[in-house]
Parts: sequence; C-alpha cells; structure tokens
Amino acid sequence: MHYRVEAAERPDAQYTVWQGGVYRAQRSTADGTVLLVTLPGADAPPEFDTTWESKQAKIVPEAEVSATFSLQTHCVFDDEVYRISPDDDESPGPLVLRWCGTDEALAAELGLTDFSTKAALDDLSALWQERHDFTDPTSPPPEPVASDPNPFLRGIGRALLKIAPAKWNSIAAQYRQIGGYAELEVRSVLGDPVDEVTFLSPPPALSQLFAALRTAMYAPGAGTWFQSTFVLKSSREFDFDYDLDRQPDWRQPPHEGAQPAPAAYTADLALYPREPENIPPWLAAKAGLPVATAFRQAAVVDGPPEGDKPTVNRPPVPPEELRGVLDYLFRSPVALARPGRLPDLFAPTGKPDVPDAFHTDGTWIWPAAVPHYLRKYRVPPQPELLDHIRAAGFRPPYVPEPVRAAAEAELVGAERPVHSVADLAEPDTPALVDRGQWPRTLLASDVLTILRRRLAEHGVAESAYSIGKRAKGVWSLARTEHSWEVSGPDDEDPAAFAHLEEAARFLLGTLLLYPARTFAGAPEPAEPTDRMPDWPILPLRGEPPLFLFRRKRIVVLAPGTALVRFGPDGGNLVHDESVTFPETALPAERQGLRQALVVRRPLRVLAGVALPWGPMPGGAVGYFLPRPVGHHRETGALERVTTP
Repeated sequence: MHYRVEAAERPDAQYTVWQGGVYRAQRSTADGTVLLVTLPGADAPPEFDTTWESKQAKIVPEAEVSATFSLQTHCVFDDEVYRISPDDDESPGPLVLRWCGTDEALAAELGLTDFSTKAALDDLSALWQERHDFTDPTSPPPEPVASDPNPFLRGIGRALLKIAPAKWNSIAAQYRQIGGYAELEVRSVLGDPVDEVTFLSPPPALSQLFAALRTAMYAPGAGTWFQSTFVLKSSREFDFDYDLDRQPDWRQPPHEGAQPAPAAYTADLALYPREPENIPPWLAAKAGLPVATAFRQAAVVDGPPEGDKPTVNRPPVPPEELRGVLDYLFRSPVALARPGRLPDLFAPTGKPDVPDAFHTDGTWIWPAAVPHYLRKYRVPPQPELLDHIRAAGFRPPYVPEPVRAAAEAELVGAERPVHSVADLAEPDTPALVDRGQWPRTLLASDVLTILRRRLAEHGVAESAYSIGKRAKGVWSLARTEHSWEVSGPDDEDPAAFAHLEEAARFLLGTLLLYPARTFAGAPEPAEPTDRMPDWPILPLRGEPPLFLFRRKRIVVLAPGTALVRFGPDGGNLVHDESVTFPETALPAERQGLRQALVVRRPLRVLAGVALPWGPMPGGAVGYFLPRPVGHHRETGALERVTTP
C-alpha cells in the first residue's frame, strides 16, 4: 500500500459562521465586530459591501456570528506528529514542520532544531485538520439548524466531490469531536484493488458541515456521536457510520501542550447533556464527573419488633445455598466500618456482638448485620438481594475504588467522589507493546522509549550507546538529513535506514549479539559495589564476589549447552567448556576440581566477564546459577558428563 499527501492549499486560519455560511474572520476586540471575508472560489452574498486583500468582505457585530473556530493542518513525517507551519503557505521549497511534543531531550534525539524540521510534501505519510472552537461552556446547548441530517450529508458529499483527485475509487472523511476540539481526516482511494491512498486537505466548510450534522443528530438525554465516517464511492453512493459511545480514534487527543485537556470533555457534556446512564465510563472519567452509581440498600429486618423480636417475613435460604450466600455477603468489600459493636436485635439484653459496618458489591449496600444474623439465626436477606446474589453465581464482583468511596458517601451523606483518568485502562504505547498488542500508531518517540527499555532489560548500560548524536567509542543512533544511521564505535561504515524503527532494531540486535564489543575500547564504567546485592542471582559461599566480574547480564542457558565447573557441587559458578583455567581467575587449588556438565533444561543465570586477579589474566565468561550445582543436578537441569 502506497500513501501520499496532497495539500496544495492548507486553510490554517480563523473562521466564523454567519447566516449558515463559513467565512474567514478577523475579530476586533476594540468594537466587538468581526470582519467576514469570502473564501477562495466562493461567491459573496449581496450584503458584502467592502473588500479585504482584494476579496469581498463585510463587518458584522460579533453577536451575529453563530460559531467561531480555527483550523490547523497536522501531519505525520518520519513517524512523528507535526503541525505544518502556516507561515510558508505561499513559499516554495520544503515545508516547515513544528513538532507537537514538548520534551527538549527527546526533540534532540529526534534530530530536531528548536522543535522544528523541514520536509517535502512527498515525504509526509498522513495529513489531517485540527479544529478548535471558541465556545462558552456556560452557554445553553446549540439549537440544531435543522432536524433532518440529510441536507448536511448531501453537503458533505458535494464538498468531497470538489476535492476528489483524478481516477478516484472512493473518498472518505472521518470527523472526530469532543467539546470544542475536533479532527478531520480525508482520504481518497485510487485503484481497484486498492494500490494508493491519498490524504487530502479539506476545505474550511467541510468541518462545519460535520459539526452542524453532529448538532442536528443530538438527542436530548442520549447525546450525539463522537466519531463519524462518510464514505463516497465513485458511483455517487455513500455510507455514513457514527459511534455514540466509543472514544474517538484520535491522532492526538484533546491536549493543552503536553497535558490532556479535561475542559473539552466537560464542555461536550455541557453542550450535549446526557443522562447518567448514557455517559460512557471514559467520558465520565475524563470529565471528572461524580460517581453516579445508584445503590440499593438492604434492610436488616422487615419491620419493628412484634413482641420481643423484629418482624421478618422472608423465605428462608435453602441449605445448599447458605454457604455461597454467606461467602458473598462477607467477602464483598467493606464500604464503611465503625469501631465497636451494635446490640443484637434478636437478643437485646445480651452482649453487643453485631459489627457496625456496611458491605457493597457495587449495586447493593447491606449492613454487616445481614450476614451476621444469617449465620447466627438463619435470618434470610431480602428476596431481591438473594436473587441478585444467585444471578452473580455467588461470586462477589470486583468493585472499583471510586464505587466503594461512592457507597461510603451514600451512607454518611457526603459528596460523591469523582471519576479519574487513573481509573481507566489506557496503557501507553510501550505498555501495549509489552503486552503483545500493537498500537494504532507507533511514533518514533515511542520507538526510542521501547528501545531504551529493551536495552535496560538486557543489562546494557546507558553509557554503552548514544541516541541522537554520534559518540566516540560506543554504538550510536542518530538522525541525518535523509535517514537514520547506526554507527559503530570506530564510526566507520554507518548503516542507513529509512525509518527509526528499523535503525532501533539494528542497534538493539547489535548490542545483544556482540555484548563484549559494546564499548570497543572505550572505558567501561565500574558498577558501584553497593548495587551488587540487587542482582537476583548472587554468588554462593566460596565463590568470587560480583565486583570481580564486568558486563553482567541475565541470560538463559539453552538445553545442550556444554559447561565446565571448577569446584565442589556446593557452589554455583560455571563456565563455558572452552575456557582455560587461568581465564577463570579462580584460586589455583580449584583447578583439580574440574567437572564437565551439560544443560538439560533452560536455566536463567547471571553472566559476567571475569576480571584479572593476581597472576590470573581473567577474561572468561562465567555463569552464576540460581542454586548450587548439586541441586540442579538432582533436579535434572544439569547432567554430569564423564569424559574418557
């Protein structure tokens, strides 16, 4: 699949909507007016009585404007997200791209200067429009300009036809919006079967058609959609899909610099109110809404005492269900607990022994007295609660902490806690990769994070490589004018790659394939002695200490690996069978205690290169086993080999 970008015009500017039309806008804070300017190729209404930069224009009071928004063109270049600078719309040559990140160190590693770079249009791999509405969240919800969505759908189709390239097969526009933040992405497909996808720069009126369509489709209490996709085929047929509940597939979520922008989510609920049951969990969390769980509270008994005992008119719990019901009632989380004990309603003159606490399963709240009396007197719970427990299979569900806190607030009459983004299962890209999942977009900055993580996991010190610039004596990964390069410690014959991910794979593989060549003549930093106990595998009594080994790392010895052991079975240091004794740097008396071993099961060990010691030159790779050699022989992980 080939991707390309067409962006002859990028309408980055401020716009207003006046009497249903979209115009370029110049706002005046001095007198509260707005200068409306006709768009290129559009006819001016008869009311336009002035000009601005040779275009028909009109000045109107700001109160007459129904919407104001700005547009910014964003792109993907070299697997990173940039905003195309609007300053060079008319200038020939490369585009100026402003990186959307804020980390100075990361920007340097990406080869950026002042968070910017330059690229040709043909080098871009994606394009979309970012829209920012100037809305007042305190204003009432917008009134739909029409209840029928069909005029807007037809308008979207006509707008797409005007920008469709030659020989197009289909053209699709996806609009994603929350509050005053939106993204509009337009792609055309060429060929059948598909062989090329072209990203197009949409006209300013297209995002307004989608925004008006979203308002027209708002249903009071139920909300409106967050993402919609309009697909127009060359046969002039179209498909329109939308999603009322799922979070949009953002290129960049609503943000303020490097931080999320919760104001966009609260603004959306203010503009398009929803009943609590129609608010998706992700929206409640990102808007910081109070937990709106409607709890049912269980009564201990049915009525006041008749004689000396309370009234209980409930069917008994079947004997075969008693244990499961008690387990459910007792094991569900405690929502509120107070010190002391309460009097027994069925034995008021006795010693108080009823726990003063409440449990919840996220739907019901019941006093701890309910399971207490069930166990002590076989007093059954309310039939509705019992049916609820049966429906759950007598297994208490997991109750999130905000719901537990809401149950406590319900009991004490306090304000409900609010949802938090921290409660959402939204792992970042490196975490997704670690879980074996593939993200929608793998940015170059994510690749660098993953690369550093993999190198650290394999024990490669940060001083053993350089990212972002070449460094003498170590392997380096750096951006050049047209590619990414990985160069060795001698800086000769660098390998060039079109994408950072390819270069990262090469660097990672090189450092792991040749661990002993990591520094290649550069001084290797010594590991502080106070960190030696942090290794998960340590030398046993009688073995050399870890500070006599360099380039330590955790490795796996595969079945069939031939080893040699110099010493008794009570130790845990072994070597590759090819070593000579002087290379081990062990005491001379251990040379006669040689035994040959072979690995029969995979063994995770701590590897290191022996340093010189006394007259011994060192240099052998040693492996510290998790347990003594004798233990691994007994379990079958190691087998002794008898040499003829």
